[in-house]
Amino acid sequence: MAVAIRTTDFPEGVGTNMYDGVNAAMGVDSDPPAGLIFHWAGEVDGKWTVTDVWESREAHHRFREERLFPAIRQVSGMDPADGPQPTIAEFAVHKFVKP
Repeated sequence: MAVAIRTTDFPEGVGTNMYDGVNAAMGVDSDPPAGLIFHWAGEVDGKWTVTDVWESREAHHRFREERLFPAIRQVSGMDPADGPQPTIAEFAVHKFVKP
């Protein structure tokens, strides 16, 4: 079942520059992660927000462990498992349309 994952309330200093650096390190534009259906990022109500729709929770988890967390470590020198954590909300997707 598809899931939407919304991540917000990032630690201080996380925003456009960090996002762009991590995105470049992962190479997602030329090599999108398996299971990703849709992705967008930007400010919502003054907070940096990332929202994805994934084919499954497992696909999202694989992406975090295999690509996202290593890229965060590479770009920022921070371990994403340590320190303040962003707020992550998961929503079941009843239906999506992919033209």
